[in-house]
Amino acid sequence: MNEYEKIVSQFNLQKGDSIWLSSELIKLALILKKKQIKFDGNELISAFQNSVGEEGTILIPTFSFDFSNKKYYDILHTKGTTGALGNLALHRDDFKRTKHPMHSFMVWGKDKRLLTSMDNKNSFGLDSPFGYCIGNHVKQVILGTDYVHAVTFIHYAEATCNVPYRFAKSFTGEYVTENGEIEIRTYDYVARKLEIQPEEAFNRMGNILETEGISKKIDIYGLESYLVDLAKSYPIICKDIIENKCRNIYDFNIPREEIFKF
Repeated sequence: MNEYEKIVSQFNLQKGDSIWLSSELIKLALILKKKQIKFDGNELISAFQNSVGEEGTILIPTFSFDFSNKKYYDILHTKGTTGALGNLALHRDDFKRTKHPMHSFMVWGKDKRLLTSMDNKNSFGLDSPFGYCIGNHVKQVILGTDYVHAVTFIHYAEATCNVPYRFAKSFTGEYVTENGEIEIRTYDYVARKLEIQPEEAFNRMGNILETEGISKKIDIYGLESYLVDLAKSYPIICKDIIENKCRNIYDFNIPREEIFKF
């Protein structure tokens, strides 16, 4: 068992698992360097592939906001802003990217065709990879970072619970397809109302999920890491939104009662 396989084994993944892989690799690379091991992201990806097997599925986020900010997106070449592993997968033949220009994933495994054929117009639609995470009991592997920097899934819960501080906003721009064709496309994203300035407190929600046994904290060379059952986390997050005015998700710049009037 090589060093990467030892790391992956700590998550106790099973053959056939579907996983969402989030990571911050700088600290891990430094730790491995001290062990005289040169960090290789492709080796890490391969170790996760071996762990879940071909009957499993791996999603690695490659989120980008070039489409909303610059009105341009190239599905094959626009880099993600959500970590090095996603951009490594972008150059691998065994991974393929989902279609939404703002919230895409590189996908490998059994459900690659299903996920990459999705044509969801809204980032967080029920027909999106985020919706897939619930129906297919996806486990989020968080390696070397915390909930604040990894659990974008909370935004899916916000969208489906129709939180009053977000609204659907459409963006239109040039979209370069896999075939190199430029099309004018429109996609939606649940944007935040600018007058409301939330400060993310996702770690509070993470502590609740750990208490409920839905998230497990894992020690990887002392690095903060977790394994989260996203399907089981969803109702807990929604309950906090609906019944608790997001007290375990955000701190707001104005009183919650002024935001939540439903």
